[in-house]
Amino acid sequence: MIEKDYISRLMEKEFATTLRVIRAYPADKLTFAPHERSSTARNLIRTFVFEMYLIKSYALGANLDRSFFQSYAPEEIRTLMLDFGKESAEVLSAVRKMGEEELNSQVEFAGKKMSAADFIMLMVLDQIHHRGQLTVYVRLAGGKVPSVYGPSADDPSVNL
Repeated sequence: MIEKDYISRLMEKEFATTLRVIRAYPADKLTFAPHERSSTARNLIRTFVFEMYLIKSYALGANLDRSFFQSYAPEEIRTLMLDFGKESAEVLSAVRKMGEEELNSQVEFAGKKMSAADFIMLMVLDQIHHRGQLTVYVRLAGGKVPSVYGPSADDPSVNL
């Protein structure tokens, strides 16, 4: 079983890092995609908000409205940043309030059963994966890549 304190600390750190990478993305390049089969930057950033929605729905018991995935389409990066900041803060607060029984409760996602804690970790790890993609987009779109787990060519600070 993954401990709630560990998940909470990890979420807090990773959500802050993801927000830093979103802030680094050039606001006027949201339609950029590095390849014809790649997502646009906007769609990639939307994924971070979707992951919070999925945590709320599957691990925290909120009602899942599947139309959200089609209807949520902000045009400005500021809106995406604000929404991710708000949603991630709400998710983090709710996870901190979860009891052990809730964390161990079973959820089913994509045909697989797992604990709510494992589902939360799955979403955090997926966010880390997509954030890595976004750092490449930042560079290709002319932005400066912030420090993630260590210095980048653009940011010598270390954010561990």
